[in-house]
Amino acid sequence: MGSVIFDFDSTLVPVESLEEVLGRAATLAPAQTEEIERITNAGMDGSLSFENSLRQRFAIAQPTLPAVRLLAHELGLAATPGAAELIRRLTDQGHEVWIVSGGLREILEPVGQVLGIPRHRIHGVTCQWAEDGSLVGLDPACGFVVSKVEGLTRLGPAFDGPSIGVGDGATDLALREAGFVEHFVAYTEFVAREGVVAGADHVAENMASLGAVLAKLLS
Repeated sequence: MGSVIFDFDSTLVPVESLEEVLGRAATLAPAQTEEIERITNAGMDGSLSFENSLRQRFAIAQPTLPAVRLLAHELGLAATPGAAELIRRLTDQGHEVWIVSGGLREILEPVGQVLGIPRHRIHGVTCQWAEDGSLVGLDPACGFVVSKVEGLTRLGPAFDGPSIGVGDGATDLALREAGFVEHFVAYTEFVAREGVVAGADHVAENMASLGAVLAKLLS
């Protein structure tokens, strides 16, 4: 049996979830929304470290817990077409399915569980919240605040092999470069990043083609 480690944003869902929730802030000017998008892209194409990308976006706008929970509900109803079916098929075949993301756990966990992924295989950024739902800050003990590689290094997961990473960003490709996954599939349905595609072992433009790639790698 094997393990499939999915990215979340622009892979299992058609948006960048943090960008989406920050962009809904009522006081955000158009120029600030554009800057958040620029920073997100810089982090995803590898020209800016994930930690700096995260902190720079939070310096512009901060999410509230009610807004995060609302977005989680919406994304649970609007996951990438075919994702739930593919995950169900992989699970039925005995493979482990994981989410490893730079997104907020309060979004990842509800959507992941809708898709049939158990909570203990869902990992991402942990925040600290005040009683009124405002953001206190990022959890300093959470390695995923730094990067996916740092998060998994601290976590020390034991993926069943063969292990396959799937995602759209440089932070996903880094999992193969760090040895956490044996194969990396660039997922390009929503965004195709030149450097990520060039470094990938395989490319999938939708869930149907991803299923075909995974079937070969897991056989």
